[in-house]
Amino acid sequence: MSKKQLPPKRNLFEIDNARNLSIQELVTTFIPTQSFWRLLSAKHHIVLGARGQGKTALAKMLSHDHLVLLAEAGDRKAQAVVRGQEYIGIYLPTRLEWVGGLKNKPWLSEAEREQLFQWRLNIASCIAFIPIAISCIANYVEGESRQAFVERKLAHLLSKTWIVEDEEVFDDLKQLRYYLEDTDYRRQIQILRERACECTENKGGPIGMAFGLELFAPLRQGIRQLSRLISINARCAWLLCLDEAEFLKESDHRIINSHMRAYPDNLFFKMTTMPYRHHTLATNIGPPIVNGQDFEYVNIDSDRVLTARVKGEKETIGTLFGRRLFKKLMSASHDPYGQMPQLNPKILLNIDDVLGSSPVLDYNHESWGLSSENMRLLKKYASVKTFSRATRLLGTKEFHDQISRKMQGAIILRENVKKSKGNKSLTVYSGARMAIRCADDNPRYLIRIYNALLMQEKSAFHRCMRTYSSNGKKIRPIEPQVQTQAMQTLSARTLNQVRSYPEVGPELHAFLCMLGKYMKFNLHERPLTTDQITSVKIDSSISDDDWKLMQIAVDHGLLHPNIGAGKTDEMPWKEGVFHLAYSLAPHFLLLPRKGKSRKLTAFQGAHSLSGEGDDITLNKGEQLLLFKGSK
Repeated sequence: MSKKQLPPKRNLFEIDNARNLSIQELVTTFIPTQSFWRLLSAKHHIVLGARGQGKTALAKMLSHDHLVLLAEAGDRKAQAVVRGQEYIGIYLPTRLEWVGGLKNKPWLSEAEREQLFQWRLNIASCIAFIPIAISCIANYVEGESRQAFVERKLAHLLSKTWIVEDEEVFDDLKQLRYYLEDTDYRRQIQILRERACECTENKGGPIGMAFGLELFAPLRQGIRQLSRLISINARCAWLLCLDEAEFLKESDHRIINSHMRAYPDNLFFKMTTMPYRHHTLATNIGPPIVNGQDFEYVNIDSDRVLTARVKGEKETIGTLFGRRLFKKLMSASHDPYGQMPQLNPKILLNIDDVLGSSPVLDYNHESWGLSSENMRLLKKYASVKTFSRATRLLGTKEFHDQISRKMQGAIILRENVKKSKGNKSLTVYSGARMAIRCADDNPRYLIRIYNALLMQEKSAFHRCMRTYSSNGKKIRPIEPQVQTQAMQTLSARTLNQVRSYPEVGPELHAFLCMLGKYMKFNLHERPLTTDQITSVKIDSSISDDDWKLMQIAVDHGLLHPNIGAGKTDEMPWKEGVFHLAYSLAPHFLLLPRKGKSRKLTAFQGAHSLSGEGDDITLNKGEQLLLFKGSK
């Protein structure tokens, strides 16, 4: 597509789901992570990630047509992969419309349902293969006339391979794709007609008979035909990226597991799902699949690329990721939030210009003198033991690691909350670092935060843009109280949306409120120590109902397991420490950081005393019981 034919840019701050981005928009804003490069390998992988973590973006970017554009954009690793024909990916979403189509036919036996699942997955994988075949021809066949000849030849071969109930033959791949899409629809009509007429015989046989073959057999044949025609590297690994597998049933996962276990050829599966939604390791051929042998889990929620610190930097790579994403969105968007002057192309606005620094998370070494405001606040809110240790360590190297680094945010937050009663507004949930931290390294939520903050005060954003376009001088960022209001509104909305979750919504909302209110009470009502409570600890004694709630919370990015550095891909099962999502910190007035944990029973004991309101209100006797229960 020439530059003149490119569609106009959209405001990408308003689009937080990779499913709704064009191929060009996704490639332009995509930031490769360690997990992405890890998936480009000749192994079966099951990708675990909470909602919004970027599973769909990863799966789409693995597909050949997307990877080619990434290579054209200058990515050297992508260039090497495309040029060497090392990996060719095919993106296959497990579409809700056809997954739901399986669920709305309760009259089918389990065997009939599995047959229909395999039929629909077969035809869906072949439909997904066609644009990848077009991409391969465009990149590995020289000359337009030769490309047209190869496409016509492949269309003929695939027509004869996949269309066996008639003699329809297509001259181009797009028309073949349209035919397959229509075949899927006609097959559903045929099934309904059979049900309505209580008839099992079909004149001419079932529609799309070739797709009733063994699962992925039609796709494998298509890959072989393409590989012969354009001489694809014999060592090339084909990657079938099955997206959103959490919508499938356990029996469906068992079928896919069987292919991971029994088919060690050049077709490898990359299946994405929520952390606790890989339903089984069982297969239909006896032995189960084994993690580390037949496949590997890739947990992108704990991607070390995001959580590790940059060598020689104070930032985590996740923080740098957030800043880089803002620049990419800004560069790829057209005139976000109203009419604005043309920017100087040499000046690219960054998130620090718009939001400024964080009063809570941006550390200031010079603010910790003996008579400083920080020491006054420390004396006011810290326990006697903590303050005594602070005065003893003041001026030493240990002071930063043991006291100031851990206490500065807590005392500033607590003082700001105390002073905000009445007409004074909170200002602490502001600044670039705070916005990025409260996103939990979740790209979708980060984009929502950016959008919410920029929408709160368009005039400030416009003023910033105008200043940069005229003389490049920095100006006052969006007001901290405006940012804080936006952050708290989005945080409350995130929590309230939990009520609508199927089956467990009200219970999960109450569960999260119980955790958040306990943590809030300890931060704002008790003498502070260097260990604030932001995590919950569970063991095998947890009830099945509570464990189910925690699993769903992890699936949706509302709780995060504290996974050790050497076990980043392992999901804990009924034991371990889980911290409350930083996205909920503004609502509960918490610090967005990993803190100390308390056993779940301590939270439940405190909840029985506090009632069901939004705030913990205890008398002195109840407070004493709460303190004892939390030790």
